[in-house]
Amino acid sequence: MTVSLTHITRLFLLALLTMSIVACGFHLRGNGSVPSQLKVLTLTSESGSDSFDRALRIELSKAGIVILDKNKATEETLNLKINSITTADTELARDGNNDVSQIQRRLSSAYFIRQADGKSVYGPRTITTAKTLTNQNAEESAKMSYNQAQEESQNEDLARQLIYDLNYAPF
Repeated sequence: MTVSLTHITRLFLLALLTMSIVACGFHLRGNGSVPSQLKVLTLTSESGSDSFDRALRIELSKAGIVILDKNKATEETLNLKINSITTADTELARDGNNDVSQIQRRLSSAYFIRQADGKSVYGPRTITTAKTLTNQNAEESAKMSYNQAQEESQNEDLARQLIYDLNYAPF
């Protein structure tokens, strides 16, 4: 009787653990690979952010994607075009002096894959990231330094989102 009770208890705990993980929204993400048609691309970035462009090139190379110069590309080489990054700030909190102390900064952009003739074959797709920025009521130089570091982090997140999205492109 004790063996079956222990077995039932273990099954119950396993089921409870499984339901808890599913209920919290956890998704196991695999290491998807970029489709072979996207392994060699040309890049047209109108993001307006050198930090994002740098992070994107790093993430593309990590994913095994080669970026060619446009003059070295063939007719079959696809182009990754990034539109400008837009920034939106939402005020979250104020301090006792009625100064803004927290904001939520949302960065977003759209991208698409197009053929050499300019025809889009995938997209436009939107990538977005948001982060809560504290210390907005600090000294101006400290605030600027903090915000710049956080924006660079967000640019890296946007680049990773783009690569993740490319892993599931229907090619």
